Amino acid sequence: MVRRKVSWKKGYIPRPWPSNPMKKLYADYFNFHFTNELTPPGRNGCYICYEVQGTHSLISLDRGVFENQFYPKKRVHAEVCFLNWSKEWPLEKTPTPGEPYRVTWYMSWSPCVECAKQVADFLNTQKCVQLRITFSRLYHSNKPEYRQGLRHLAGAGAELAVMSPEEFEYCWDNFVDNCGRSFRYWKGIRRNYYALKKMLEEILCNPMHSLPPRTYIFNFLNLPVACGRNNTHLCFRVEDQKNNSPRSYYCGVFRNQFYPKKRVHAEVCFLNWFKEWPLEKTPTPGEPYRVTWYMSWSPCLECAEEVADFLGNTQKCVQLHITFSRLYHSKPEYRSRGFDFEYCWDNFVDNRGRSFRYWKGIRRNYYALKKMLEEILWSLLGTKAEPVLGTEISRETARQEDDVMEPWPRLPPKTYNFNFRNLREAPDRNATYLCFEVEEEQHDCPEDYYWGVFRNQPSHLLNGYLEEPLHAEQCFLSWFDDQYLSRRVNYHVTWFMSWSPCLECAEEVVHFLGEHENVSLNISASRLYKCEDEDQQQGLQLLHQAGVEVAVMSPEEFEYCWDNFVDHRGRSFRYWKGIRRNYYALKKMLEEILCRG
Repeated sequence: MVRRKVSWKKGYIPRPWPSNPMKKLYADYFNFHFTNELTPPGRNGCYICYEVQGTHSLISLDRGVFENQFYPKKRVHAEVCFLNWSKEWPLEKTPTPGEPYRVTWYMSWSPCVECAKQVADFLNTQKCVQLRITFSRLYHSNKPEYRQGLRHLAGAGAELAVMSPEEFEYCWDNFVDNCGRSFRYWKGIRRNYYALKKMLEEILCNPMHSLPPRTYIFNFLNLPVACGRNNTHLCFRVEDQKNNSPRSYYCGVFRNQFYPKKRVHAEVCFLNWFKEWPLEKTPTPGEPYRVTWYMSWSPCLECAEEVADFLGNTQKCVQLHITFSRLYHSKPEYRSRGFDFEYCWDNFVDNRGRSFRYWKGIRRNYYALKKMLEEILWSLLGTKAEPVLGTEISRETARQEDDVMEPWPRLPPKTYNFNFRNLREAPDRNATYLCFEVEEEQHDCPEDYYWGVFRNQPSHLLNGYLEEPLHAEQCFLSWFDDQYLSRRVNYHVTWFMSWSPCLECAEEVVHFLGEHENVSLNISASRLYKCEDEDQQQGLQLLHQAGVEVAVMSPEEFEYCWDNFVDHRGRSFRYWKGIRRNYYALKKMLEEILCRG
C-alpha cells in the first residue's frame, strides 16, 4: 500500500485519512480480503477500490483504495471515508462542476446498515452521482436489518451486484501492486459468485428493476417440455386508466421466493406488494388500473384462486391481463394472448442495448402452446379464444426437408470439453465441431435468429452409393444455402469451431461469400489446424483477405458457447488449466500467419 509520509506538529491531533486514499493494494492483501468464500474467517477489515468517471466518457477521472480507519479514537468505515473525501474532491474537479458522474465501488464486504443509510442519504442529496456497488461477499446476509439496508440502497438508486470473476481480474489489473503478474482464478471463484449472486437477487427482488439477459432467455424459453425451469418470473406493468388513456405508471420483475421459511409464488409477491404500494401513490386513489403480467409459467391453481379473489372481492378498479411463456400443468385459469418476448426483452431485461434474438422453434412452440390453451378455454368457457398471432415474420421457420442434413441443437458437456479444449497440440481430436449463429438483418422487420451445431461427416452409404465425407463447414454451407438463404436479406453468421478451417474448406467459404455478398462471416477457432503447414496457413490468409474476421476463441467465448450450445443442465462453465495462456499463444501464432499474407 502506498501512502505519503506526513509529520505532524506538536499538539496537532491527526484525523483519519478521508482526503488521502491509497493508490494500490499489496497483492497478498487483495487475495486475502477479496476472496469470495461465503464465510471466510479473519476478514474483519473492509476495502473499497473506487473509480470515478464522467457520464459521457469511459476515461477514469480518479481511482484509489479506501480501508476502514481505526484511529485516533473512533472507528470510521471505508464507505464513510469515501463520502467525506468525495465532498472535498470530485464535485470541484469534474470537467464541468456539477455535471453528472459515475462512481464504481469494488468492495470486499457489502455495506453494513449504518453505512447503507449514509450512502442512501448521500445519493438522495447528490443527484449528479450515479453509484454502482459490487462486492466480494455479503455482510450478515441472514440478518433482516442488513438485508433491508441493501434494499434501502437499491431504492436510493444505487446499482448493487456481486463481483464476477472478470471484475476480480479488473481490480487486480487496476488497483493492485501486482508487479506485472497476471491474475490467477482461485478454486470455487465462479461457483461462489453464482451462489452469492442468487442470494443478492433474493434480497433485492421486491421487485427487481430488470433481469439479466441469460436469466430471461433460460426461464422464458417457450419449450413444450421445460425441464429444470423451476422458478417463475413475473414481469409486470401497471398503468392508470384516467380519461380512458393508459399511462405507464410502474414496471418491474418478481420471482418466487424461498425464504425465510415459507415458499411464496411470484403472483402472491406481486399482490402483497400491490396492496401496499401503488394504490396510495396514484394521483387519484381508487382510479382504475390496467395491470399486465408477462410470466414464464402460467399461474398454478392456488395462485389463480388468490388472484380471482383479489379481483372479484377487493379491487374492482383493477383490470388484469396475463400472458405467459408456458402452460403450467396445462391448467391455466386465465386467458392469454400471444406472448411478446421481444417486448419483455426491451422493457424488463438489462440488455445493454442488444436486440432480441429469436431462438429456434419460438414460433412453432408458440402455436402449439396457443392451441393447447384454446382447447382448455373451449372446454371451460364453451367459446374458442380469439386468435392473436403476435409479431409476424416473413418466412416459415419450421420448414422441414428430408434431403437436408439438420444441425444438432446442443452438444453433450463431455463432447464439448474434450473437442473444444484449446490445446496447442491435440493429435487425438480428429472431429471438427462448428457451433453457428445466423442473424437476419431486415429493415422494418424483426430479426430472425438461428443457431445449432454441425460436425464433420464420415463417408457413408446413401441409396446404395458411397457418399464422400463432408467437413463441418461444408455441412453448414449446404444446409444454409438450401434452407434459409435469400438474396433479399442480409445475414451475419458467426462460427465457433474446434479446429480452424483447412485449405479446401477455406476456398469453398471464399467462393460462397463471393457469390453471396449479402452474407458476412466471423470465425473463432479453438485451435489452429496444422498451423505449421504453409498450405493451411494460406487458407487462413485467403479467408482474411476475403473479409472474414478470423480469430482464436477467448476464454469468454468458451463460456458463451457453454451457455448457448451445450446441454449443461444448469451447471456453470469451469475454466480449465492453461485456457488463457494457450489463448494468448494461439492468438500470437494466428496474428503472425495473417501478417505474412
